[in-house]
Amino acid sequence: MALTGDIHYERWGVGDTTAPIVQPLGGSVTVYRGSIALLDSSGNVKNASSPASTDTCWGLIAGYGPGTTDMAPGVINSSSVASAVSAMIYQGAFFLASGSGSDQLSQSSIGKTVYVINEYTVGLTTGGGTRPAAGVLVNISTESRAQAPGNYAVKLGTTVVG
Repeated sequence: MALTGDIHYERWGVGDTTAPIVQPLGGSVTVYRGSIALLDSSGNVKNASSPASTDTCWGLIAGYGPGTTDMAPGVINSSSVASAVSAMIYQGAFFLASGSGSDQLSQSSIGKTVYVINEYTVGLTTGGGTRPAAGVLVNISTESRAQAPGNYAVKLGTTVVG
């Protein structure tokens, strides 16, 4: 089910001291703070509710950057023109939800590449080659995370250095 509002996000480990990355939002696109940030093949941020294998994961949506955004939940480019609004993206490791069945993450999945299923869920499979890499599973928390989407810490982004 696609998101309809911002979601709480929780970082794993030591907070990142780097500034958010700013990337252009595609035309007529809405993304929500706390959701996975994907760049499409044109280099524009898109909604991760329907990921494609050609997308690149950069991190989580933090807010909006240069440009005028609608003052509603989320980051909205109501213009049909790409780049009218930019999205700010946090990089690092964040707690996300796990897929189920063959996509279920477990302790034996630590260190493995995981793939974007939707805005806040990752899984073990490529979905038959249709999903982009989200990043690497780095930890599974046994603590209750009532507000985070899940207990699975994933270092997001194929562009993350270090």
